[in-house]
Amino acid sequence: MASRKKTTSELSIHVLYVELVGIQPVIWRELLVRSDMPLSKLHDVLQEAFGWNHSHMHVFEDTSRRRYGDMAGEADDRGFGGDASLRDEREYSVADIAPRARSLFGYIYDFGDDWVHRLRVKKVQPAEPGKRYPACVAGARAAPPDDCGGVPGYERLLKALEDPEHGEHEEMRQWLGGPYDPEAFDLKSTDKAVRTIS
Repeated sequence: MASRKKTTSELSIHVLYVELVGIQPVIWRELLVRSDMPLSKLHDVLQEAFGWNHSHMHVFEDTSRRRYGDMAGEADDRGFGGDASLRDEREYSVADIAPRARSLFGYIYDFGDDWVHRLRVKKVQPAEPGKRYPACVAGARAAPPDDCGGVPGYERLLKALEDPEHGEHEEMRQWLGGPYDPEAFDLKSTDKAVRTIS
């Protein structure tokens, strides 16, 4: 028997506060996602919200340390060594691993740089009629560039960019390929990018 599509009044929305761990001042986003969104789609939302480029492996982890990842990807070859406990992220929703307000879970992107994101459910609320989800409704600061070497590499990058006399100043500017303002956050463009995920 085919499942019936939920009406807007039946949908619930998770309001997620997402923080990149280990950097001060804090880099964060507030996202509205459907409670029934598969973790595989939440991965896509997080990539867009933080401006990552989908080029590395990732994993979700709940408070019981159960891990959820891309079973169709290279998890057996890179980072998990055939870990039989890795669960298929396509089969679990946001509500499955974080069912209520104050639920916590993690998202790790790039097992070399180890960008750890802490996600907290601020609240679970009904969907608003006429509103499209997912959405980014708030945030602060630009995420570090992909492949910059994790938190230590990011700190080194900022030091080099701040000081024109730094030995790596010009090299880092060329590597970035354009301007980079760590304090910049464009809510409108971030929300637009997040909304491309369906």
